[in-house]
Amino acid sequence: MSGPLVVFERVARTYRNGPVAVEALRACDLVVEAGEHVAVTGPSGSGKSTFLHVIGCLDRPTSGTYRFDGRDVTSLSDRELAAVRNRAIGFVFQRFHLLRDETAQRNVELPLLYGGVPRAERRRRAAAALEAVGLAARREHTPGRLSGGEQQRVAIARALVKEPRLLLADEPTGNLDSASGAAVLALLDDLHRAGMTIVLITHDPEVARHGRRHLSIRNGELTAATGS
Repeated sequence: MSGPLVVFERVARTYRNGPVAVEALRACDLVVEAGEHVAVTGPSGSGKSTFLHVIGCLDRPTSGTYRFDGRDVTSLSDRELAAVRNRAIGFVFQRFHLLRDETAQRNVELPLLYGGVPRAERRRRAAAALEAVGLAARREHTPGRLSGGEQQRVAIARALVKEPRLLLADEPTGNLDSASGAAVLALLDDLHRAGMTIVLITHDPEVARHGRRHLSIRNGELTAATGS
């Protein structure tokens, strides 16, 4: 499917800190086309986390309209928002969030287990996802027997196993050495070339260069990055 996958129209998010209103996002406009690879940069406290929560349907805007895959998700119930998030959005975080006592295969299967997918189908899809990230030979390894880079690839496989429309990568190399980080970024590049829509959120300009379009967030305002 082509066309806009993400559309923000004057999306804002305000939090209350006692009597003070904190504008974490300020009337942001954004269009992400299906198949794009967009990098969003900004320093700590700039609004990156709030942006991630809103675009990932983990939180909802205070004002404005957010359309995901053609559907207005702004006023969905918590249950409906969770259904969009669980069905169509994959998350990769700086911390891998793997279950330490479970194998790579089992970690990747978990989203499908929660989604009620039958066991044989879970196993098939998880094995295929691990093969796609180059870890077919390590699917019976627990996280403690994997390197940091391999653990992040398991986390990427777990995000991909749902066959999401959008992959959100939040500082995906932040806990990795330079060689492992480069391998993870190369994998994200491969996924993009295969048609995956990726939004990469980072404070690191070198990581952001992997995006094909560059945005900057400062004080909750989203703009085209200088020089992009």
